[in-house]
Amino acid sequence: MPRRPNFPTTTDETQRLELAFLLRSGLLQPDCSRSTTLTWSSRGEVTGRIGLEAHNHENGRYLRLHYTVNGATSYDYRVELESVPSNLPGNGGQRLYMVCPVSGRRATVLYLRAGTGTFAHRLAYGPDRLYYDSQLEPKRLRGMGKYFAVDREWEKEYRKGRKTHYRGRPTRWYARLLGLEAQADAVAPQLLQLLQRC
Repeated sequence: MPRRPNFPTTTDETQRLELAFLLRSGLLQPDCSRSTTLTWSSRGEVTGRIGLEAHNHENGRYLRLHYTVNGATSYDYRVELESVPSNLPGNGGQRLYMVCPVSGRRATVLYLRAGTGTFAHRLAYGPDRLYYDSQLEPKRLRGMGKYFAVDREWEKEYRKGRKTHYRGRPTRWYARLLGLEAQADAVAPQLLQLLQRC
């Protein structure tokens, strides 16, 4: 009987809670409490839904998450927010982090790994940690990931009917994708030589 493959889990295969998204969407306004429902989807199908309450006050900064996994187990817990002095512009000299409820590490992204039920830092599970896709690429083919990342960006950004030009000039998102494509095309001859050697 053949052996089943046991590839490590990557961050792209899990649901994630990103602090940058929460800040962009205005959920973490100073001295404010807000609540919302976050929804994840894959190929147009809803894959997950989570209730989120954001509390950002001087006496307490935290996120309250409540959701059900597989229709059976309910979770309701807090993720503390920690403010750290920073010299980055635009944030009033402060940088915000989420504190992992499993390991206590600071993070800007927490992942919901299958079978765990709790959003946590990618290193929170010891030897069974989550990997980035780039960490699993063979050393000889490392450049291939960047080449194919352009395709992933096109799939993520492009929607039928979205404007690519305004007044004869490329829009910001389209110009960024064209720049990525030009970088990938510049590397293509080197990748072709690399593949011929393999």
